[in-house]
Amino acid sequence: MADGAVQPPPAYPLSLEEIEGLVNSLYGPGKAQRLPETEATLRVLQRSPQGWDIADALMNSSVEQVRFFGALTFTIKLNHDSAGLSEEASQQLLYKLVHHLVLRPSFSSVATRKLCSTLAQYFCKPIAAWTMCIRSLAVSFAQGQPVLDDALSTHASTWDILPSLSDDQLLCLLEVGMNLADEAKKIANLPDRSAHERLVPNVESIEAILQVAFGRGIKYLSTHASSNDYMVLCPLGDRICGTALKCFIGWIYYAQSEFKGEPEKMKYLRSVTELALACLEFHVDDAMDLVAEVLENYPKFFDLKQQEMLWAAIMSPWGMEILKNLDAETVSLARIIVTYGQILLDARILYREPDNAHHQQVMSVLHELLKYPQPVGVEDDVAPVVLDFWNNYVSTVAEELFQFTEEIVKPAWVDDANANVLLAVSEFLQKITFPAAAITKDWSSEEKKTFKVFRIDVRDIVQEAFEVLRDVILDQFLNFAIQALETGNWMELEAGMFCLNAVSEALAEPADEHMQRLFERPLFTVMLGTAEIPALTRRTAVEMVASFNMFFLRHPEFLPQVLPFLLSALAQPSLAHSAAKSFASLCSECRKSLTSELTSFFQMYEQFLGYQTAEEFTKSKVLEGIAAIVQAQASDGERLPGVQQLFRYVTHDAMQAINITKEGYDPEQGQILALTTLKCLAGIGKSLQASDEDVIDLESEHNPSQYWTQGPGKEIQNQIINFVNYLTQVFIANSEVIEAACDVLRVGLKETVPGPFVLPPSAFIDFITKTSMLTPRLPYVLETACCFISSHKSDNSEDYQLQAQRLLHHILAIMQGLQHPSNDPEISVGCIEVIQKFISTNAAILVTVPAEVLKGMFDFSVECIRSPEVLPKRAAASLWKDIFELSGSTKNQHQPTGQEITIHFGPAVTSALIFNVCGEVDGSSLDQIVVPLRKIIQSDRNAKTYITNSLAEQPLIIRIKDDPATQDIIRKFVEGLVRNARSSMAFKQTVKDFWTKCKQMQMQFAPQTMHPGHRAT
Repeated sequence: MADGAVQPPPAYPLSLEEIEGLVNSLYGPGKAQRLPETEATLRVLQRSPQGWDIADALMNSSVEQVRFFGALTFTIKLNHDSAGLSEEASQQLLYKLVHHLVLRPSFSSVATRKLCSTLAQYFCKPIAAWTMCIRSLAVSFAQGQPVLDDALSTHASTWDILPSLSDDQLLCLLEVGMNLADEAKKIANLPDRSAHERLVPNVESIEAILQVAFGRGIKYLSTHASSNDYMVLCPLGDRICGTALKCFIGWIYYAQSEFKGEPEKMKYLRSVTELALACLEFHVDDAMDLVAEVLENYPKFFDLKQQEMLWAAIMSPWGMEILKNLDAETVSLARIIVTYGQILLDARILYREPDNAHHQQVMSVLHELLKYPQPVGVEDDVAPVVLDFWNNYVSTVAEELFQFTEEIVKPAWVDDANANVLLAVSEFLQKITFPAAAITKDWSSEEKKTFKVFRIDVRDIVQEAFEVLRDVILDQFLNFAIQALETGNWMELEAGMFCLNAVSEALAEPADEHMQRLFERPLFTVMLGTAEIPALTRRTAVEMVASFNMFFLRHPEFLPQVLPFLLSALAQPSLAHSAAKSFASLCSECRKSLTSELTSFFQMYEQFLGYQTAEEFTKSKVLEGIAAIVQAQASDGERLPGVQQLFRYVTHDAMQAINITKEGYDPEQGQILALTTLKCLAGIGKSLQASDEDVIDLESEHNPSQYWTQGPGKEIQNQIINFVNYLTQVFIANSEVIEAACDVLRVGLKETVPGPFVLPPSAFIDFITKTSMLTPRLPYVLETACCFISSHKSDNSEDYQLQAQRLLHHILAIMQGLQHPSNDPEISVGCIEVIQKFISTNAAILVTVPAEVLKGMFDFSVECIRSPEVLPKRAAASLWKDIFELSGSTKNQHQPTGQEITIHFGPAVTSALIFNVCGEVDGSSLDQIVVPLRKIIQSDRNAKTYITNSLAEQPLIIRIKDDPATQDIIRKFVEGLVRNARSSMAFKQTVKDFWTKCKQMQMQFAPQTMHPGHRAT
């Protein structure tokens, strides 16, 4: 690499003018269709051996974008080819880089800033022949030519040189300094520490630059507005201070990790802190955010004196003015205040020393930040920032108070801490109160979302605060809600109920006395009879019913007020869904208290059917609630009439669906009714499941009741089966109907005792065997088949064995129809998972399958492993993991089956697994491939032979088989697999290391080439 400008030698594939032309076309307008060609050619030129000289030549161009590409080329060469440079070549390269920066130090140039970045990257490379980089650049600027380390001793000190540099030169030094810190952080974890050993001493020069830069910038910012230079100097001062701040912050973070062994060097950065903090009062761009970041991420950087200085600035007229005017600066200053408060909180002194005047002032400011009257997310962006502090404050106090038992006298600070928690919660209560509808109607969707997220975050604080204050905070919410109810302030009532709902799960029976104060008032009656109450308040009241269903279970005397309210809410479109959910929840919890009112509930449902809100979801939830009351009857005989009545409602929808569709009036409405039928059935089935509280008769487990299968309830089961079969036949192409039918069938699989939805195995298999490759949502049907197998894992009855065989043969037929997993990956996964369920629960069933069919099934699973499709690959790998585990499990009665499968298919599966390990699987799926490979080694003594043979037939290995180094890698890999099979972590690492080497070898066989359109002729 020669000094100075270098013209491309004759060996260049293109002339310098042609290269510049390509660069100009890359960044210029038009010719988009040739952009990939241009990029490919330039990329090859950058990576070529002549790339260094091309970069140097481009840096001499008068065109900005060409110089930028030259600096970029230097960067690319540094990152890819610098390791091959000799010491002399490295020195020449540094000379050229410094030369170009000194020649054109204009900071407004993107090429100059890119060159600053390139110099920083050079410094961090092992080949760098540079130590005092900052001083070297400062002297070079002063001399107008490169001055490197060996010539620095003859020049004036850095402190003396810096004041004479131009603003652009000073900005370039700051830019290089900032990039040095950023680049050095990227190599912090590398074992080679030489770059850090060279960089750390530069902190003294960094101190000098920052002192001079901040001083000059602040001087410019202090220019009086009446001065002729004000419009020039003020923006320039802001830019210098802003760049200096970024350099300062970068070095602080670098020092945080790298100065641990030399903490005394931190003084060079701390000496600049007061100047940096002075930028706050000059409103330098991003100054407050940058200071806040340091406080948040490295609070120990600021010593006590500097923290006090920062707080004094906050409390100065400058800070008070910002806090008074709610704007973007207020949010930034709030971040600093919150982080400052967090420092005191982490030290545990903020609440332990409540009499300290400074701590009282800090707490007062943190409370005041919650008192802006503007709504969160619209005008107030401060409250979400302050919320983080109060969340931590409440958590810290709660954690500390948890250590004190009732017998231990609590310290004096507890009352003040509790008072602060209570006050903060009351302030949040005001902040989460929705403004009037006239205001919220103009909110954007993003503003609404922000407000709702804030409310959710406040709810978390409320729940934490309740653990500290218990009855005190409960009474606060009750008083707030009761006062709002009595004064007709509906939005405040909503906020009070919202907070009560937040703590409802933590309330126990002793809290009932407090809650009765609210529920004894006509809360739900007022909701029912007052038209002007906003829908939001009614919705929260509806949610309150579900939140306090245990209260109503203990106090059924309040149900006559609640149930009419829910019925009314069901009629309102904006409330119907919430009301239906609350109704189902209330009935489920209070079922035993409501059995005498079952007839009234049926009447209520018939009234509800007349509402326009009676649709799929609401119907299913209301019937689910009524079904829970039916289930609470004492016996199957008493339940039957209620179940029959429920089924009459369902039958009505089913018949309507079929008639409308058959007569062609409204097929879409027919599908909606069919879906409603099945959703209602699933909801009813869920509620008719035996309650966890029901006593299970152990005798009945040996002699299960025949009531629903052979007795009076048999007709109900027949109806369920008919609904599922008939509706799925009529609406065979509707995916939602198929899925809903599966949900109905799944209900009974969760039962442990006989019930109306506990269907005979034949009902399931009849449904599943009617499906085909054309059935929509077939993967969901196959999932249902897996549920069926799991629920019958202990069933040895002849009927189940017969149905299981039918299911297995049907799955095998689907796999034969698929031919290859890539034809439908989802269905392939479903089939594999069904086979896996059989393997893990009843492997002996495979003996009923002809050998050629079994071979097709297992060959299909091998193809899944080889397939590029991720999900079939993972599913098949999991299947073979189970098979190999079964093969090696001496305690499993089906071990012989597993061993026989392994004998026949072990070599093929191993070959497929090794195919993936040889670089064909992506990194995210490698772990799934590792597990079955380890299992076969553990369970089959021939596994090493399988692996060796498999490696020998892999295309990548064949391509490089004659390389002795490759053979050594393969030998060590096989030995490592066998040796580490007992340790999952060591085994995984062995595979991963080999997979990485294979990936690298694959890359070597795919070199980049110049696009043919740009080759010289």
